[in-house]
Formats: sequence, structure tokens, C-alpha cells
Amino acid sequence: MFLRKPSAVLRKYVEGATHAGSPLCWTCSSCDLECPVNRATGRLRPQKILRLANLGLLEELIQLPEIWYCQLCRRCSQICPNGVQPDKVIGFAREEALRLGVVVPGKIQQYYALFAAFQRVRWQAAAICQHADLEPVSDRQWHRWLENPVIESRPPIHSSDLFKGNAAFKTTVDKTGATICFTCGECSSGCPISGDRDVFDPRVIVRTAMLGLTGELLRSPSLWLCLDCRRCTEGCSQTVKGHQLISELQQLAIEGRFVDAGIRWRLAKAYKIIYPRLLDAVDDLLGLQHGQAVRPRALQADKRLAAEFLQHGCAHAVADAL
Repeated sequence: MFLRKPSAVLRKYVEGATHAGSPLCWTCSSCDLECPVNRATGRLRPQKILRLANLGLLEELIQLPEIWYCQLCRRCSQICPNGVQPDKVIGFAREEALRLGVVVPGKIQQYYALFAAFQRVRWQAAAICQHADLEPVSDRQWHRWLENPVIESRPPIHSSDLFKGNAAFKTTVDKTGATICFTCGECSSGCPISGDRDVFDPRVIVRTAMLGLTGELLRSPSLWLCLDCRRCTEGCSQTVKGHQLISELQQLAIEGRFVDAGIRWRLAKAYKIIYPRLLDAVDDLLGLQHGQAVRPRALQADKRLAAEFLQHGCAHAVADAL
């Protein structure tokens, strides 16, 4: 049930702040079907977020727990036939929720720490799914994966191991531009899941490919953590196509039998086990109960909200906003 009437003024306010193209959405649900979190849990619908933005229901939007479920993969924006960018609306909603006190800064820091730790869980799941199905995860195992650093057993690397790889591997490295990488770290800085190089770091993957460490690279679970958000490619000043490199290396890993051919199917099933746990952890962190709306601190009487609308020429919205 909506707490307020739709507002054309607030609709323009949201679109003006995001330039996400929200009014172009025709509710085809392509974004919902593409969203990995929604496929795994059924609890994140980008279309719903866009509809709230289009109706000018700003308060409902920034209280929506779904804005904190997004993993910033941008699949919703990549798949949209009209070029609408739900990820921009989600980013805006998070900023507004923080600014208006819907969530406090301390919780945001804990949230991003949780998201970073969750990549360890994804790594462990990928390691298992290379050759087997992931079984249901116990509470003890979940917390152990979250809290303990990933330690991947790697044999010593000798000079004779360098610059190996068959023709397909070398072609992949060459055509994606990996050989011109000078390890500036732009890809790692832009990647939403990078941070712990033992878990996932696009720069490490590119450098390992350049050194021709075929076996080490194609056996690594890290290769399967990429969200395909393409920020590494967009941010690279040397035009290295990081996302394409990782995608083609995944295929080489399958063709070379470094992993089982069914790994993508196994990962999809594994995500249905681990992603609901992540969303429940987010709910617990933000004080929610299984997707219940966030409760702001006296948001309906927040004078700062009115001042913000006035500053942006939205004087007619003040009466609706308070």
C-alpha cells in the first residue's frame, strides 16, 4: 500500500538526479529476469524500483529494502531494450536513504563489510561447483566462510612455468588487449567485488594471463566470481577488455576440462542457497524482518527534505513531502 499519492514533481526530481531514463520503462520485466539476485531469491525486482521512481514515490523508494540487495552487476541496465539504467536509480536511492537518516553511516560501513565478506562465500561455492554440487550450508559453515580469509593452495611458480598456453589461450590474451596492461589498478578500483586479491582482483587475472600461467589461472575459483558489470573494461585507459578476457578464460577452462562443463548450472543452483542467506543478513543488519520496509527517523516531518526540494525548484512538492 502506498503511503502517498504519486507526484509528477518528485518523478522529475528523481530522473533529473539520475538521468536513468526511468520514464522509458515499459515494464517488460527483462531486468527482473536478468537480475542474478532475483533469479536466486525472487526478492529483488529492478522493475519495481523503476515504477516507484516513475510514480514519484520517493519516500517509498528510499525505504525499500531491495535497494540494499543489489550487487551492482548492472545486468538490469545491460539487458534493457530501452536503455533504462535501474542501477543508477538504486545508487541514488541509497544516497538519499543515507542523507535523510533512513540508515545511519555506521550501518553502511557494516553493510559494505558484509558484502565484501560475502565474496569469500562465493569463492568457496565456486571452488566446490568446479567439480560437484554445493550442498546446503550450515550456520557454522556460513560464518566460517564469511569470517575466514580465503587461502588457495598454490604450488611454487618457476621461470619454466611462464608464458605457457596453447594457441587458443594466447589468442584470447592478445585479442582482449591484456598484453598492454601496465597494472595501474583502474580495473580493480572500479570493480564492485574487488578488494581481497586472494578472492577476486581483475588486475591479478590480467597479469596472470599475461604471464601465461594457464593452469593456475584456469583452475582458480576466482575466475567464476566476475559479475560481468564491465567496469574494468570501461575504466581501463589502455582499453584492455577485462570482462571479455574473463569470459573467454571461463570457456577455455571448460573446454580444457579444468572444471566440469556443468559449472554454470551448478553455480546457479548454489546461488539459490547462499544468496537468500546474504539477504537475510542484510535484513538483520538494517533491522528488517525478511524484506520489511526500512523505518526512517521521523522522515515525514524532515525539514531537510523540504529544503532539498525547494533548492531544486520543487516548491510545489513541499506540501506533499511533509
